[in-house]
Amino acid sequence: MNQPTPQSQEAVSNKGHDLAEKLRHGTQFLGHPSAVGTLSFMNLCNGFAYGGMNAVLIYFLYKPAPEGLGFTQAEASQLISLYSTAALLCGLVGSYMADRVLGPRRALRLGRITTCLAYVVLALPFLGVVGYAANQILLCVSAMITGRSVETLAGKMYDKQDKRRDGAFSMLYIINNVGGVAPLITGTIALATGYYPAFALCAVFAVLGAAFYLLTEKKFFGPIGDQPDDPVAPAKRTSFTVKMIAGIVVVVALIGILLGAKIVSIGSFATTISTCAIFIPIVYLAYILMSKKTTRPEAKRLSAIIPLYVCNVFAMWVWTQSTSILATYADTTVDRNLFGMTITPAAFQTWSAILAVAFGIIVTALWTRLGDHQPTVVTKMGFGTMLWGAGPLFMAIPFVLYPAGVKVSPMWLLVFYVFIMLGEAITSPSGYSAASLVAPLAFSTQMMTVWSISQSTGAALNAISVNFYHEGSEAVYFAAIGGITILVGLIVLLFTKKLGKVITAQVDTDRNA
Repeated sequence: MNQPTPQSQEAVSNKGHDLAEKLRHGTQFLGHPSAVGTLSFMNLCNGFAYGGMNAVLIYFLYKPAPEGLGFTQAEASQLISLYSTAALLCGLVGSYMADRVLGPRRALRLGRITTCLAYVVLALPFLGVVGYAANQILLCVSAMITGRSVETLAGKMYDKQDKRRDGAFSMLYIINNVGGVAPLITGTIALATGYYPAFALCAVFAVLGAAFYLLTEKKFFGPIGDQPDDPVAPAKRTSFTVKMIAGIVVVVALIGILLGAKIVSIGSFATTISTCAIFIPIVYLAYILMSKKTTRPEAKRLSAIIPLYVCNVFAMWVWTQSTSILATYADTTVDRNLFGMTITPAAFQTWSAILAVAFGIIVTALWTRLGDHQPTVVTKMGFGTMLWGAGPLFMAIPFVLYPAGVKVSPMWLLVFYVFIMLGEAITSPSGYSAASLVAPLAFSTQMMTVWSISQSTGAALNAISVNFYHEGSEAVYFAAIGGITILVGLIVLLFTKKLGKVITAQVDTDRNA
């Protein structure tokens, strides 16, 4: 049997390199490589599936059987927050799997197939609560496989000097939010025919996105992202995979026994997991700071992002109000009669998606126009966080003005979303930009994951704080969340020059090195 010679291996390597460069310089999709078109379409479908499911899931949980699953409203809110926390934390494992075991392409392939299965089981009426539990488990497993593979692949489609890179990430953000029209559609379907047909539509979109990726993956990506960047030894790879699968089975079985036998309540379980989730991202960030792989200049630069990290935590705390407590508020308290028609409570999620797209385009255009005169990333994070806080502070007003049981105008919720989505349009791109700027060389991918899972701390805060939300405390509850978040943003603004100087000085040092 003929063995490949070094010359033949080099020829194959050069051929792969040439193909990768050709694909990176492609302009077939709006001036970007075709692979970015694949990722964009998959993001669109995934945004529709997740947004459509998430918008009606809380109602499905607390509506009585057979329409829903019959949980209490408090339990439903805790379950929503619990999933948000768990999925974000599972993403940390997913990034490790993609970086060291599977490679981003294979991770995305397996993850999207798992996601499709998750939506399918939720859409089967005869499964009931078992289908819901399987859906949540499969989505968490998908996160444990995929991690931040979409963002990693998008970044790999450009050379470091390619100025199209920022535009690609902005485009992915906007297109993902275009899928936010789903809540209006799935909410209307749920109102007219029930929740299971709405979940079935989400499953269809999940399958479409995964199928398009599988059909175009080889042609549009070539060798890019096919292998892990920092692969572990084959023997260790097999061992790690087996241990991870065994660990998942044990954890799922243990949780099922504890909850099924009512040894622990949903509330106490959610509080326990959420308390742990507050500290896990913080511990991981501390690990990166103190790692021997992180140089002293890198550690100094990284320390400057900690206040911005806190901003992201509180922003997510505010956001999870909209998907839990305020989602219930839209269903039970808001007057949803519009021009003689009753709109679905899930329609408010579509409003947030419309604002995300509109504000995303406006803010991106503004920063482009200002060029070198635009605010620093620290200023953007501070001001944007204050806008996040203005949302819940504004929502405290109707609880002061109107007694319990009175239907209120939908304008209260609409304005709430204006505040927080403008805040997101400013802070979301700025946060990822800051994370990539200060990331130590040895932790470039992990740092992006750490930044994203800071949201799990915010979701965990919500799972805990919801225990203090009850009739008569609503105004104080929202005023406290809004006031604390505004204070965090204001403190960051006060230290803008100091934080910016640390980051800028280190960047200049790197450039001169």
